[in-house]
Amino acid sequence: MDKFDRLTNKYKDKKIVIAYSGGIDSLILSVLLNKVSDVLCVFIKFPFISEYSLNNAIKYAKEYNLNLRVIYLNDIIKNDSLRCYYCKKRMFKILNNIKEKEGYDIVVDGTIYDDLSEDRPGLKAKKELSILSPLAEFNITKKDIINKAKSLNIGIPPKETCLLTRFEKDVTLKDIKKVEKLEDFLRKFSNKVIRLRDFGDIAILECEEIEKFFNNREKILNELKKYYKKVCLNLEKYR
Repeated sequence: MDKFDRLTNKYKDKKIVIAYSGGIDSLILSVLLNKVSDVLCVFIKFPFISEYSLNNAIKYAKEYNLNLRVIYLNDIIKNDSLRCYYCKKRMFKILNNIKEKEGYDIVVDGTIYDDLSEDRPGLKAKKELSILSPLAEFNITKKDIINKAKSLNIGIPPKETCLLTRFEKDVTLKDIKKVEKLEDFLRKFSNKVIRLRDFGDIAILECEEIEKFFNNREKILNELKKYYKKVCLNLEKYR
């Protein structure tokens, strides 16, 4: 058996809560486990998770017949180097509570093997709250995930990150909504990954299709200059 077969064989016939983000890792995990187990996918909608991310998560859940529950929270966490830890801990506590109250066996997430070698504060929260990571457990890498998606004819969802990563300071809900609105505006010019980094009076834009920003320079400037004194384009690869 290959890695994925061994994974589904181990987790077959269990009642599983999945921390579902709609990204390719948690999507592949959800699709595979949904074929062999009783699965509940849970998307936690913090204010700093965009509606764009939520809509994509719902879209893919419907497409692959996943049982999806969306939980809306009003929390805005401290935006420091441990923000991922605070977020994951809050989220995993909610999922563990669902597991206990509704009779599920385990809570799992989409952490892959590659993630274990990176500096990810969220891994600490995962360990503290006994969240399992089947993909990492079976040494499944991003390359494995992409290949599996192709074999299952599953499209790759847009790569998204939380809106707190756009700032280097604590933020208000108003700050978050501003950046979310402007990123939605920028998607009119490109359907690839877009980031707007907010540095007070300066906005730094990142996009896979930089030439489309150049080609629509005046329209973009007219909108963004309502909020920023200077608008810059990052020529480095987006993060």
